[in-house]
Amino acid sequence: MTTDAEAALGRNDRYILDFVEALNLCPYAKRCRESGKLHRRVLLETSAAAEAIAGIEALPPDSVDVALLIFPRFTGGARAFEAFRGEVRDQMARAHAGGDPPFFCVAFHPDLPMDLLDAHRAVHFIRRSPDPTLQLVRASVLREVRGIRTGGSTFVDASRLTAAELVSLEVSVGVSDRIAEANLQTLRRAGPERLAAALAKLQGG
Repeated sequence: MTTDAEAALGRNDRYILDFVEALNLCPYAKRCRESGKLHRRVLLETSAAAEAIAGIEALPPDSVDVALLIFPRFTGGARAFEAFRGEVRDQMARAHAGGDPPFFCVAFHPDLPMDLLDAHRAVHFIRRSPDPTLQLVRASVLREVRGIRTGGSTFVDASRLTAAELVSLEVSVGVSDRIAEANLQTLRRAGPERLAAALAKLQGG
């Protein structure tokens, strides 16, 4: 008999392989997975998040670029999960008082909107995962991906921002903007309604 954790990992596998990687929505996703630097944990209670994050932060820095905390039993909507993500981010900041957390945290949820009006809004649709999920991205990796410079007036403390805020920042016209615009065009070509139906099917898998 398949456990809740095994079923959640199976849904996440299909989301990563059949949606994110198949559409090349993140050019770094496959490399991260194949290099073994993607770390996943299924948590059946939200109260387990702090301990799980502490365990991930204790791993060697070069062993984890991205971590996914999957919550298959979270029954609240996208807004409630965003509020939970805010609590987790605050806990991470308090745990690293006097310094920045090594990871920043963003929420994925099956009920995020399908809004393809522009590239920035389309980010929410890409994060429509089968189960509510917190994605932890190592801050140093994020800075490389987003193309954020760290000198002069363009310095940004990336660990304090959400993914949507980072994508929206007009600090540089670089990798971030190119990826966001390419993703928008990919989603439009593939057909958002068809993709939404495929994602909904993953939720029941």
